[in-house]
Amino acid sequence: MRIWVSGARGKLGAEVCRQLVADGHEVIEADVTGPDPVDLMDREAVARSLRGADAIVHCAAIASPENIEPVRLFEINTITTFNALEEAWKQGIRTAVLASSGSIYGTAWSPDEIGTPDVPIDENTELRYVDPYALTKDVLERMGQTYARRCVQVTALRFHWILTPDEVRRYIAEAPPEDNRRNLWGYVDLTEAARACALSLQPRTHKPYAALVIAAEDTGRHEPTTDLLATYSPHTKIHTNLEGTTSLFDTTRAADIIGWTHHSTWRTH
Repeated sequence: MRIWVSGARGKLGAEVCRQLVADGHEVIEADVTGPDPVDLMDREAVARSLRGADAIVHCAAIASPENIEPVRLFEINTITTFNALEEAWKQGIRTAVLASSGSIYGTAWSPDEIGTPDVPIDENTELRYVDPYALTKDVLERMGQTYARRCVQVTALRFHWILTPDEVRRYIAEAPPEDNRRNLWGYVDLTEAARACALSLQPRTHKPYAALVIAAEDTGRHEPTTDLLATYSPHTKIHTNLEGTTSLFDTTRAADIIGWTHHSTWRTH
């Protein structure tokens, strides 16, 4: 396949490109940097870059709301997604993978902590966000649903914090546990996140749209998960058996729809 990857020079996009090429696919890079830059805010530039593609993987986005005005954050994250989906649809491309985020639940970037009423987190967990970044991911998913109704196979991947094993150790395992209570000490390995993108190009289901939680099956901490919750989120209701360092994110749907499970753990690297 010829696969158009936006944000191809970014953290996730670069790994997606590497894996796709290793799997024998041809990649069309769409990024504001590199030898052939593409401004994803420019509809015509996006259209030109998409020519000949069989599918799209849209990774490009502002990765966090830090150091950017909310209106600019909203403009970039939503317009780039719309341009990718609309121009792909016009050219008859009928497979799209979208990089959504676990931040859609609202806990990560809320001005005031909103807490987590229930765990594990899954695709049916209520969206309680009040911040613009989460809003952009909700809009991304709604755009995906729109184009799914126009006969595009769309998979939106709700990536938790995308990290390498060294970053998990630095940002979670070796940090004070209270620093990551908003994120429930979760992560997804960079290579595993990219593999989810590749698998989403050929989902097992014929349903036109799916939003999937993509997270590791363990936390980034050494303490038992139940101890972390008891200390730092005591009002959270637990609806599953949490043994050892089990993650608080349920990825069952990803396993069912794209055959993805998190094969690695930061503990063995």
